[in-house]
Parts: sequence; C-alpha cells; structure tokens
Amino acid sequence: MKRRIIYVPLEPYKERYTYQLSAPKIGWLERNWINFKIDYIRIEGQSLTNTIQFGSVLDACGRGYWACFQIAKLLEMLNKKEITEEDVIYFDDFWHPGISALPYAFHLLNIKPKMYAMLHAQSIDIYDFTYSMRHWMRHFEIGIGKILDGIFVTSTCLKDLCLYAGIGNSDTVHITGLPYNSEEVKERFTANIQRKKQVIYSSRWDKEKCPDFFLKVVEYCLQRRRDIIFVITTSSKKLRSNSFILLDSLNRALEQYPKNLILQEGLSKEEYYRNLLESKIQINTANQDFVSWTLLEATTAGCRPLYPYYLSFPEALGYRDDLMYIKGDIKDAGNKILKYIDVPIQEDYKWIYQYYDTSWKRMFDIMNQ
Repeated sequence: MKRRIIYVPLEPYKERYTYQLSAPKIGWLERNWINFKIDYIRIEGQSLTNTIQFGSVLDACGRGYWACFQIAKLLEMLNKKEITEEDVIYFDDFWHPGISALPYAFHLLNIKPKMYAMLHAQSIDIYDFTYSMRHWMRHFEIGIGKILDGIFVTSTCLKDLCLYAGIGNSDTVHITGLPYNSEEVKERFTANIQRKKQVIYSSRWDKEKCPDFFLKVVEYCLQRRRDIIFVITTSSKKLRSNSFILLDSLNRALEQYPKNLILQEGLSKEEYYRNLLESKIQINTANQDFVSWTLLEATTAGCRPLYPYYLSFPEALGYRDDLMYIKGDIKDAGNKILKYIDVPIQEDYKWIYQYYDTSWKRMFDIMNQ
C-alpha cells in the first residue's frame, strides 16, 4: 500500500447498518484493511445522542454534529501537518456536512490529498427523503462531485442518475458495490435453526418503502392459505414511521391476522439474524433502494429474495425473474410467495453477497492508483 487511508466513518447507530459498517471498534471495511495490512487511521466523530431521535433514517442534528466534529479533527491534523499528499481521505457517506472546508484548506496550504466517498442515494433519487431539498441540495451535490477524486456507487442505475444530474463524470463515478463482510455476519448466526413457512419484511415502515403494498400482498396470500407467517422486524424499541396512516393500516392488519402477521420490535442483530434463518423468503416492496444491506444479510442467511423488478435490483439479482415480481403487481408478488414458500431452501445465494464482499478491494484499488 503506497497510501494511508484516512477513514471518515458514519456514526454507528444500533438502529442502522452502520453499527457493523462503521462499528465502534472494527467495521466491515476495517476488517479487510487489517487483514491485508493496509495502513489507515480512523477519524471518530462525536454523538449528541446514542440513538436516532428524529425520523427513522438519520438524526436531524446528530448527523451534522458528528460529521462537523470529524471535519474539525481533519482540519486540526492539516494544521499540524499530519496529513500529506500521499494520504487518501475516504468518507462512508457522500453527504458529509462541512466537507467543503477541506479543499479550501488544501488550497491555502498548497497540498492535495485525494478524497473519495460512497454515494448512497441523495436527491437524484425521486423517492429519497432528500429529494424535496433538491432546490438547494443539488448545488451541494454537484459541488462535492467536483471536489472529490472519486465517487463510489452500488450499481449502473445509480451511476447513470449521477451523470444525468451532473454529479461527477464517467471517469470519477465508479461502480464498486456496497462494503460488506459476510463472515462477520455469519459469526452472529445461531446454529441449527429450523426454517418455517415464514416471509420476513425488513424495510422501514415509511412511504418510499411501500409497506401498504406489502400489506396487500399479505392479504392476498392469507386469503388463499393460512399456514404462512409474515414477520415485520425493527431494531427500534417501537416501530416508527413518518406516516400515522401507515401505522394505522399496520395496526388494523395485526388485529385482523394475529397468528399470521407478527411484529417484532427492539431486535438485536442476533435476534434479527435468527428471524432471517427461520424464514424462507425475504420480500422487499420499496420504491427507493439501490441494493441494500438487508438483501445481502438475507441472502447470507439463505433466504430467497423476492424484490421488485425496479432500479438496481435486476442487476443485483442477475435479472432472474424467479427472484423478482412486477412492481406494483399484488398478484405476481403473492403468487411467487405461494409458490416458493413450499420449496425447500436448496440454492445458495452466495453469488449475490460475495460480489459485495469484494467491494472493499475495488474501492481500495481505485484509491491506491
């Protein structure tokens, strides 16, 4: 390794994938860097709270506070000449408040370390919660795209959206996949779990994830047979949503199908993984997802994915019709559940998650050029 990586991680909230991606001790990326003796230094932030306080994605104030604390540390290092031309600064998230202070300092100090970031969605996605902020955020995104030496994305679909919006260019936007570590996930699995006729739903209960469509699929299936269990999971103490209407729909469905529709709240990762190991199918009904960690975790656990034929999912699932349904088609999604719930788990879906196990290497090779 010619360069040192200066790692700027996301805050590791227990309610989010970040608790493993950027774990308080060693995250998914760091495991690989350590194994391959890659020189890196971690830039910690500082949290306002130890949990998400607002919404269900990011803490409204905590995200900015954590990120700006990291920027302050980086500026302190620059001031002490502890960052050199040979260093590479990598951000877990393209949306990093305060990042524009760095190129300003680089210019005045006459140095230019390279900078890279993972772009997860942003306002280029019409379903993302930031889309309504695009009138000002798009200027930020385009500007950051000019600052960074490289932008990492999960899929062709997301790269195309970046280029269409003018964020980066074909040489700076790289399709690398999501950072992941299936071995760390497997270490949390419980042995000898019996599969049930169970379907698991792992998405947030918010509009862009279309939980109302999921409930219609549940109804379609349970009208035809009553031996299937549908499990809704969340790591939050109580399932949260930005929509009271969606929560009300869920409560009515739970009352209607008390034995077949189960809500499990406050789950640890180990408890969630047990649910995956017990399930035959993981269903996703989202409008907004550019390949998710939930897909990777589920396939690592051996669940059959059932996802909409939409956005990045066809590419991630090898364009296999048996793993996808026509978006918005209740009958197609329901019939595939009814068909595959009786089929023993025979296929190993490691071809899906193993690609993302090597995302770190694709990212590293680009940063080390």
